[in-house]
Amino acid sequence: MTNTKKGAFTLFIMAFADASFLPLPITTFFLVLVLLNTSKAYKYSLFNTLGTLAGALTGYAVGHLAWVTNSGEFTGLAKFFFNNIPGISLDLYNKIGILYRSRGFWILSLSAATPIPYGIFSITSGVFNLNIFVFCLSTLLSQGIKFYFLALVSVKLGHIVKKLIDFNWKPVAFITMLGILITIAVMNAIHIIGRF
Repeated sequence: MTNTKKGAFTLFIMAFADASFLPLPITTFFLVLVLLNTSKAYKYSLFNTLGTLAGALTGYAVGHLAWVTNSGEFTGLAKFFFNNIPGISLDLYNKIGILYRSRGFWILSLSAATPIPYGIFSITSGVFNLNIFVFCLSTLLSQGIKFYFLALVSVKLGHIVKKLIDFNWKPVAFITMLGILITIAVMNAIHIIGRF
C-alpha cells in the first residue's frame, strides 16, 4: 500500500474521519506509512493535513447545524455521540466549551499536541460558533506543522527506527498489540463505568 496511490488516499480518508466523527490513531498510521516509504513523507503530510481540514469542516458543520436545537437542548445526534463514540463525553465537551469562549484559536492550535481526538475540537468549534476563518487557519497551521514536523523527523531518523524494527520485530509487534488491547480494554471500561 505504501508504493501506491492508495496509501495517501487512505490517510486522507482516515484523517477526515478522525477530525469529524470517529477517533482514530491517525498519527500512528501516518508514521507507519512514512517509515515504510520515506520518499513520500511530505506527500503523506499534505494528504493528512487536507484530510484533517476537510473532516474538521464537516465536524464544524455537525456542531453548528446538528448538535444543539434552537431551544438549547442536545439533539439525538449529540446524545448518540456521547453514548457511543469513545473519547467523546459530556464532561470533556463542557470543559472544552468553557475555554472556547476566550481562547478558541489557541485551543485549536495546541490541540495538535494532545491525544484528544480532533473531532471533539471541530464539533465544539461549530457548537460555540468559532469564526470559520480562524477555525480553518488554526486547523491548517496546527495540523500542518504537526505532520510536516513528524515527516521531517521520520526522514532524518527513519533509517535508525527501521533497523531497530527489522532487527527486533517480534517484541515491537508484541508490545504494539499489547498496547492496542490495553487501550481497547480501558476505553470499554470507561464506557461501561460512564453508563452507571
